[in-house]
Amino acid sequence: MTERRRRYIRMYALVWFVLAVAGDIGLALGPTPPFQASDLASSQSTVIKILAVIAWPVFSAVVATIAFTLFGNRVAPHEGDIDPGKLRGDSRPQIAWISASIVIVLSLAVYGTVALASDQPGAGISTTSASLRQPASPSDPLEVQVIAQQWWFTYRYPTYGGVETPQLVIPVGQKIQFHVTSLDVVHSFWFYALGVKADAVPLNDNVFTVTPTQTGTYRVQCSELCGLWHGNMNADDAMVVSSSDFAAWIQQQQAMDAPILKYLPAYSHTYEPNPPAYGT
Repeated sequence: MTERRRRYIRMYALVWFVLAVAGDIGLALGPTPPFQASDLASSQSTVIKILAVIAWPVFSAVVATIAFTLFGNRVAPHEGDIDPGKLRGDSRPQIAWISASIVIVLSLAVYGTVALASDQPGAGISTTSASLRQPASPSDPLEVQVIAQQWWFTYRYPTYGGVETPQLVIPVGQKIQFHVTSLDVVHSFWFYALGVKADAVPLNDNVFTVTPTQTGTYRVQCSELCGLWHGNMNADDAMVVSSSDFAAWIQQQQAMDAPILKYLPAYSHTYEPNPPAYGT
């Protein structure tokens, strides 16, 4: 190996190291999506950060290798072609690269499996019967039903008499058990800030559990193409509030819904698709 080639290798190795370290520091200290407004969103953010920190050095190494190949192997016109006899393979980089890839992939597989097993945000399709129930204690999950239909969401609170509202309001610090269903076509309930994304399928009850950790006003939207006005199926008024504010709000909703509550269908985890006869 010529001195010129060694110099190129050292230079590109140094550039790669600086870029890898600087990038990883920026990724580790900087914000990552989604907003960490729930336990689930924080877990997702941590996974994204870990993947980004691992991927950045690999990406920068690939770019550095391409740059070295383009510039480090240049031959001046007067030097002529390289003698094929001087080209030699080196198994050490190949072994190192393959070994590192195996270790990274297996480590991520183990981490991902453990994270999924510990989070368990989605309970899949529920077959349990639905009923109205007394207000839960702060330690019990608060059940909130998400009803999708073209082209909006409504929300029912079985804990509070089955009251139905067009606005989602939930208390901070309490486990929320979303029951997501649809009245017509397939939708998808996406509460980005909480890291919740659950398909809404007619005659199916999709259960998703999350604990909000930050108060605020957030956006919910449909993320499944559901017809002509799919792009307008969103709302920027979903709120995570304190327990006292939630108690005051739900009492207000119960009072407003009292005159029409008897006309609503009995609370159920699913409903027969019949939009003209349903809703507030």
